[in-house]
Amino acid sequence: MAFCLNPHCSQPQNTESDRLCQNCGFPLLVADRYRAFRLLGIGGFSRTFLGVDEYKPSRPPCVIKQFAPDEGGIRNPEKAAVLFRQEAKRLENLGKHPNIPDLFAQFEWNSRQYLVQEFIDGQNLARELELNGRSSERDIIQLLQEILPVLQFVHDRNVIHRDIKPDNLIRGKNGRLYLVDFGASKLTTTNDLNVTGTAIGSAGYAAPEQTLGKATFASDIYSLGVTCVHLLTDIPPFDLYDSDDGKWVWRDYAIGDRPISQRFARILDKMLETGTGRRYRSASAVLEDLNTVTTVPRSNASSSTANSPPTPPPVLLEAEHRQRVRNSYKLWLLGFFLGTWFRPMKGLHRFYNGQILTGLLWMIPIIGDIGSLVDLVFMSRLVNEYEEKARAKLGVSSAGVPLQPQTLVTQTLQYLTKNDKTLKLIRSANARGGQISVTQAVMDTGMSFVEAESILTELVATGYVDLDSDPVSGTVVYRFREL
Repeated sequence: MAFCLNPHCSQPQNTESDRLCQNCGFPLLVADRYRAFRLLGIGGFSRTFLGVDEYKPSRPPCVIKQFAPDEGGIRNPEKAAVLFRQEAKRLENLGKHPNIPDLFAQFEWNSRQYLVQEFIDGQNLARELELNGRSSERDIIQLLQEILPVLQFVHDRNVIHRDIKPDNLIRGKNGRLYLVDFGASKLTTTNDLNVTGTAIGSAGYAAPEQTLGKATFASDIYSLGVTCVHLLTDIPPFDLYDSDDGKWVWRDYAIGDRPISQRFARILDKMLETGTGRRYRSASAVLEDLNTVTTVPRSNASSSTANSPPTPPPVLLEAEHRQRVRNSYKLWLLGFFLGTWFRPMKGLHRFYNGQILTGLLWMIPIIGDIGSLVDLVFMSRLVNEYEEKARAKLGVSSAGVPLQPQTLVTQTLQYLTKNDKTLKLIRSANARGGQISVTQAVMDTGMSFVEAESILTELVATGYVDLDSDPVSGTVVYRFREL
């Protein structure tokens, strides 16, 4: 079937042999070469189609991207048109990387702009999450090891992607991970990194400075961090951020049968720092720290298949257990040699594992000597007893799951009424000098984009709020009259 690219056509489906749309008469062969078959998606200011290149005998598949600002309700179509043209320039340069789709063509046809790109046969990570559920630490480490070098390649060419999210990461059937959609990307230099530009990006994934029009290379690190915790928890980013405390609470959901190591968790936390001074500045810096956690083989389409599973990283609980056992044996050995001259050393390994009373008994001749030899055989059991008591004091199971009754947890949750949410918006606007954008409202309050915009629109209707445009960034803002 051929698909009509006229945005106003009510019946775009046609037969493959048709040259003109049977409904509206629009030409079906784009630039007399490319034929679209189905709509892949609508996002931002473009529509994307799966098509074929009929100029080549093999009719290879391709992606046809049509500039369509009317589809996304773009308030500044001139700026969107510039971004669309810039995307072609970015792709022409960046498409040389094997993990970025190549650009085949860029042209204007029938008064609309078009891009033709390499088709990546696979699924994006948002779809994978929907089908397979949340990812493990091993999966996320492998993801980062694959995509961070790609991101460093992009940044080395002074390009900020500005829209990293699960939808824009595609896992090809060849096992390779691709970074796609450079429609929001920005070419920057050292001199203009601090200059305020256009506020752009996907709500929930965009870094705080990016929502203010001041995106940096670290902004992509933040978005990648949000993507990781979303895939780890299968929880939307807005629900993983506590606006009251101003911090991410993703760790509360990444527990149970898939515990996260503390070292890896600290890497994710540093990627998610709201202040750029505390966040990783480059993708290579993240990769360097990541390599200290564990070594996960990267997928290589030429040397391995997509079905070969990577070596799993050690779970923190197991690593800590092994370290405590090693320390216990070292202390036992120390006590064995020095205990003859200084008896308290004989039970040092027991004191280390919280066994105070029996540690004192080990100071007694004969009793301590026999008990010490017994501990040499059952050292792991001694460590297990210590860890079980420690977890009991913390109120968690061996997997890290809280043992309190569910009722105690649910009693701490409060349902916010519409008035409560309105008050949160007012407080947020007050803290920002009396005005706020929808993106800022979402980041400050944790509401969904639709919910925040709906409440702000109602406030405009009441006359309490004026709708305006920021003179610097051009972002739509809501000005509160009484603040």
